[in-house]
Amino acid sequence: MPASTTYTSHELCTSLDGRRIYGQLFLPTNPKVEGPLPTVVCAHGFGANYLSLVPLAWELAARDFAVYCFDFCGGGYAARSEGNPLQMTLLSEQDDLLAVTRLLAEQPQVDESRLFLLGEDQGGLVGTLLSGTHPHTFASLVLINPAFNLHDSFRKLFPTKKNIPVSFRLHGMRVCREYGEQAWDTNPYAYMSAYPGSVCIVHGDEDTTVPLDYARRATKAFPRARVRVIHGGKHVFRGNAQRECIDAVVEFLTLHA
Repeated sequence: MPASTTYTSHELCTSLDGRRIYGQLFLPTNPKVEGPLPTVVCAHGFGANYLSLVPLAWELAARDFAVYCFDFCGGGYAARSEGNPLQMTLLSEQDDLLAVTRLLAEQPQVDESRLFLLGEDQGGLVGTLLSGTHPHTFASLVLINPAFNLHDSFRKLFPTKKNIPVSFRLHGMRVCREYGEQAWDTNPYAYMSAYPGSVCIVHGDEDTTVPLDYARRATKAFPRARVRVIHGGKHVFRGNAQRECIDAVVEFLTLHA
């Protein structure tokens, strides 16, 4: 963790359809350059909240990035944004992410032309889907163990959409039929060719939740993508794997900022 004097943070929220979206904006204390800063939007994974990406926010803010970590509405039981997990879908999270980009465009510290996405797990999937329909929103994408297997998993779990129940548990969180239907319908690889920017996928070779092959397949679907393999890395990085992931993210974003 960088020294606390290298960055500051404050609460920054917006709303969508009457629901409050909670977030924290991290800023360097004494940036080396004047004017708006390259900015990273951090999108957390399924069932998690903004805190999962705060360690990366510390590192990036200490290196003259503005970093915004937020909670998807209904994205996790501990999320501080309003909304129930039973109302969360892939489309609702794309709407949340788009609302956050509009909020950041209003901030004087943010350089909208250098807006990057950092998404983990489902946050990486949602960012990919949004970038396929809004290809100029983000200058580059960094995807950590992105949930590109969700579509395949649901088609194996439910032979037809009619088999999807009204609600069901997924990785410990109860979700709705609409979530399942969208996952069943949405092939992320069909969205990738529309995104023109550079993509860095950081993926653990011991990830049993999302196998590494899904990341390798994405490099053939995105026009400009590469995989940084974290040897010994599982779906959630710890210890040396987390440090290697942070270094890879910082290196890529510094290069492209």
